[in-house]
Amino acid sequence: MANIITSSRILCSVVLFFFPAFSTAFYVLYGIAGFTDMIDGTVARKTGTVSEFGSRLDTIADFVFVIEV
Repeated sequence: MANIITSSRILCSVVLFFFPAFSTAFYVLYGIAGFTDMIDGTVARKTGTVSEFGSRLDTIADFVFVIEV
């Protein structure tokens, strides 16, 4: 489940490239991506699904998200 949340952050970050900066849609997607960044680790720990792959995927998602800004 946590890897799906992290993957959705990558997807939101990529889709942000196609929206004008500071538009309403941009802020909504940015907010969703930020929210998924906050909850993916918590979900992984609570469900006992912490993995090396998930940790690396989260790092990649962070890079993609930061590149957008």
